[in-house]
Amino acid sequence: MSPLTSVSSAPAYLPAAAVAPAASAASTASTPSSPSTSSTTSSAAALGVRPSAPALSLYSADGRLTAPAVWEQRQDDPLSARLARNLAASDTAGRWSGLGKALLDQASVSSSVYSQSVLLSATAAQGDDGVHAILRDQLHRFASQRIALTLTTNAGARIDVQLGANAEGVAVDFKVSQGSLSDEDRAAVTALGEAFDQAIQGLAGRPPTLALDKLMQFDTHQLAALDFTATLGDDLSLQLQIDGSQRSVTAHTAAGAMKVGLDATAAPVTGSAQQRQRAIASYLEQFDAAARRGQGDAGLMALFKDAFAQLHASATAPVQDHTPALLAADATDRGMLSGLGDFSASITGNSAWPNPLRRDEVDGFDYQVSQRTSLSGAGQADRSIVQQAQSRLKASYHQSLQPDLPLQLDSTRQSQNYTYHQIDDRADSQLEIGYRQGFMTQARLRQSASQDSRVSKYVLGELVSQTHTPLQAQIVRDFAAQLQDGKEARAADGAYRRSRLLDGISELGLLQSDPQRVRAHGAQWLTE
Repeated sequence: MSPLTSVSSAPAYLPAAAVAPAASAASTASTPSSPSTSSTTSSAAALGVRPSAPALSLYSADGRLTAPAVWEQRQDDPLSARLARNLAASDTAGRWSGLGKALLDQASVSSSVYSQSVLLSATAAQGDDGVHAILRDQLHRFASQRIALTLTTNAGARIDVQLGANAEGVAVDFKVSQGSLSDEDRAAVTALGEAFDQAIQGLAGRPPTLALDKLMQFDTHQLAALDFTATLGDDLSLQLQIDGSQRSVTAHTAAGAMKVGLDATAAPVTGSAQQRQRAIASYLEQFDAAARRGQGDAGLMALFKDAFAQLHASATAPVQDHTPALLAADATDRGMLSGLGDFSASITGNSAWPNPLRRDEVDGFDYQVSQRTSLSGAGQADRSIVQQAQSRLKASYHQSLQPDLPLQLDSTRQSQNYTYHQIDDRADSQLEIGYRQGFMTQARLRQSASQDSRVSKYVLGELVSQTHTPLQAQIVRDFAAQLQDGKEARAADGAYRRSRLLDGISELGLLQSDPQRVRAHGAQWLTE
């Protein structure tokens, strides 16, 4: 570096711009069933009286009359008006536009229950009240496209919000149970409206993306837990959970599954925003490298990266602090650590057996990465801190001998021209910080990385070659002496120079899966 040079060229991670809710093309249209929605009756009154709702005739873009809309109840409230404006939309994102915010706005009214649906199918148009009741029940409970949000207040009240959509129509639900909401609770819930909309629009997009970072930043003075789930047919199911013990995102797609979890019960070691952004960028770079090396699914990896970045970027502090007051990482310690809270993350692709003649050859992708920090010692003056990060990639895949021809393996010898790749990579980085009677005795970094690749080549079904390429590197460095000599304290810009030195150690200690980079870390000189 100059005096501290950068160890990594990875750019700092900056959270992606929030996904803006899709604008409705008919946003200025009035509610079809009532001349005005400027003044509304309460949801309780709407639920208390369920007269037969007038049918709403809809027209397609070319003017053809479609099936009439059949409403569950009167459309004399803002949420029904929003539903009505969205009916002409051709996709789920349009049908759900603005509904997240409108649902959470229900917390500001006195009613604790709200339910509305609109049926749009020919079956509903031709059916009687009994048919409508069955279709509504299926839409509310078993819709193929579902979004659900559960919030729990610190006082124990529970808010449940649901959206559902399928070929029959759209349904929404809002319910408060296990207590009541204070004015402060209502404000905290409604404040999440835009964030809820952004999360919905991101998932409803093509391809789906994660926009959960704003939703994670709820008011912890009023809300204790958040549970967000989404099911989009067979394409995607996702869950975000935040409570006193965890912050996690889990997703399943047709390509596989992924999970990212932050441990809220671990020692509070989160660093500065700059440290977090640098560490996130470094990990995202390695995730991309793992996907390329192991032929991982690009769509699933994109969700994995979004979940990792957004969870860490929003975790400015642990949800709860369980570290004893007499034993904690101080500013110097935090300056040397990664900056991220402890986590575990995994992404696993679905296995496949594409070669009918060699069933022992499996296409698969499994990547796991984690960080764990431990604090120990008799007291603050004699503390020890160990932060360890690890990753493991196991993957295997088939590749055509001719890049311009797709591989189509069958039971004929003519199809058996390919290479079979097996990957087994490991990486480990451990920083050990120790004090005795208040003096630093060690600041030792141990790093290692290994990449193991085996390639078997087949021509007309015959094994013609096998190659094995192992690469590995490891280093051990101790910065205690450099931190102890106090040279920077004697300089006019001493505080700045010491900060640069700690920052350099933090960057150098980030997990690195490339053996060549680990080897380069061993020769990197840090100056104040």
